[in-house]
Amino acid sequence: MKKIAFVAVALAVSPLALHAVVRLPHVFGDKMVLQCGQKVPVWGKADPGERVTVSFAGQTVSATADAKGAWRIDLKPLKASAKGEAFRVNGTNEIVFRNVLVGEVWFCSGQSNMEYTMSARRKVKDWEREVAAAKWPLIRHFHPPHRVAYEPMDDLEASWVETTPETIPPQSAVAFFFGETLHKELNVPVGLINCSWGGSRIEPWTPAGHPDDLWLLQNIGSYSRAFDTPTVLWNGMVAGLVPYAIKGAIWYQGCANRADGSKYIDKTVSLVRGWRREWGQGDFPYFLIQLAPYKYSSAKGTELPVFQEAQARIPEKVANSGCTVINDVGDVNDIHPTDKRTVGMRLADQVLDRVYERFVRPWRTPTLKSSCMEGKAFRVTLADADGLKTRDGLPPTCFELRDAAGVWMPADAKIEGSDVVLTADGIEQPIAMRFAAYNGSTPNLVNGAGLPVGPFHCGAKMKIGDAENLPELKGMTCVQRYDIPKEADFSRKPPVTLASREGVSRVAYLLEVQAADGEVKFVMAAMDAFAANSDDLVLTAKPGARLYRKPVANLTVRTNSSNVKALTDAASGFVEFYNCNYSSRCRETPAGGETTKYDFNDSPQPQATLGYGCLQIHDVAAKATVLAFNRFNNPSQPCDIGIGSNPDGRGNPDWTFAANAGLYEVRRISVWVK
Repeated sequence: MKKIAFVAVALAVSPLALHAVVRLPHVFGDKMVLQCGQKVPVWGKADPGERVTVSFAGQTVSATADAKGAWRIDLKPLKASAKGEAFRVNGTNEIVFRNVLVGEVWFCSGQSNMEYTMSARRKVKDWEREVAAAKWPLIRHFHPPHRVAYEPMDDLEASWVETTPETIPPQSAVAFFFGETLHKELNVPVGLINCSWGGSRIEPWTPAGHPDDLWLLQNIGSYSRAFDTPTVLWNGMVAGLVPYAIKGAIWYQGCANRADGSKYIDKTVSLVRGWRREWGQGDFPYFLIQLAPYKYSSAKGTELPVFQEAQARIPEKVANSGCTVINDVGDVNDIHPTDKRTVGMRLADQVLDRVYERFVRPWRTPTLKSSCMEGKAFRVTLADADGLKTRDGLPPTCFELRDAAGVWMPADAKIEGSDVVLTADGIEQPIAMRFAAYNGSTPNLVNGAGLPVGPFHCGAKMKIGDAENLPELKGMTCVQRYDIPKEADFSRKPPVTLASREGVSRVAYLLEVQAADGEVKFVMAAMDAFAANSDDLVLTAKPGARLYRKPVANLTVRTNSSNVKALTDAASGFVEFYNCNYSSRCRETPAGGETTKYDFNDSPQPQATLGYGCLQIHDVAAKATVLAFNRFNNPSQPCDIGIGSNPDGRGNPDWTFAANAGLYEVRRISVWVK
């Protein structure tokens, strides 16, 4: 199959082409483990036309090197054997690999939690005891070094090692505990090929070559680290061992891709499809480990549970795959949980049951089966939830409810068999629930086997307009409802006013956005009016008509976004509402702000024509933006939309120049007065 090179570079001569004698990739060597029960490809280089013979376990198979010196033979399926035997390759020279076993071979890949080693520096839980007990000569490791390559390499510089207290420290802890569990239960040798790199994304591990994988080619120049570039880790750390026979693959990755949300599902489909295509073994098993809780930018952030739910849905899209939930062994203050034994064993329990048809321990974690509304209560029924309980004996934690207005409220939870019944103060008609919805969520709900429930949500989806049911908007009049286009052009298509009111005492701005996956986020900021006429509070195309830069009293904020802090009658509100251009130069009030970035303290630049423009509400006590709609009058650039402060440290906190309107399918801002 033709390979795609993304960057033109000068490549070193292939190690397999340095000598005319018969040579094999380094994955073939002393102490290797060959896969049992399926054909075993063996390949290498020799002189063109040279006859090469491979002899092992009573089989002798020959092939002739082609015009480029490449040769390959396939051994017939082998029986598992713990007896080390010689593996012979003969051509003009003879190669003999000693102490070769036959058993189960697994490919192990991902980022730092897969790479996390058994060394003293890492301090895996009980590491001294675990290392001292690591005396398993029939469990063997092949661990290639980090390598970036822009074309597929045909060899990897590594060698097989037996598991001993001396050799185990640099090996993957998760892979070892996984392999140890398989070995104990199957009583056959286990080979673990560990190709992982801390901090790596999924894209560089994905081979190119399928028309549906064109996303790999997008924004290729935007990767700041060489090892983020699509395909380069497949090329440099995996391609050189393919098609070495494996039973399946395990994958522990996602931290670097957590912002992808549901897009990660499609990326995983591409990854697994590429691996299976290149190995040529059909739909071999693929099992992933769901990320554990960690605070990342904030323990109250929500990007992790969205990503975890996407990981849990991958088996729906990838045949012969599974997901292992581990939110009971995480540490919100450590991105690398140290209890790798539980992770490896739980993963192995699923593999033993599903791949080898050997049930050892329960491994199925409870999942949502159904839900229904019961008056003021919301009932969820879980599958695989026999003996549902909490591991600390306290009521279930991390449940939330919402009504039609869209604000999530903490819920009281009561276990009834395999059901959980939810109620919440202030929620009279719950229409949706969510569980473990924050980065730092560490729920206590488990089934009778002690297996945890992963993040999930259900119920009616929020729609644009639902937030208009907020209690704070009752009794107020909507004087403007503006569906924000991707590129705003006030001069040609000005916002329309629905009504006019005088003697206004209170004003509220409601910003709603809907992402491509249908998720709706909103923020509502209500405050004492800073103008008495509603016509002076709405968006307008009149040049110079808006020049508000002042504190606002009794700021109340309601939102369903973790990026914003809810407020009630706060004294810390501040409005910046301009139809003109503005600069990042700070003024004396409010205190704080940066002169090098646009935030809650900027300076308008009055002008006779319609300028860049912004409507921003800020919480100056928190030095944070509450909502932002910027760039009123530029049909060639997307406008700026923000709920809360911009979390991108490289951008402006008030979203100026973010040009991010295209991230949302629908964008609406409405103005309400009383």
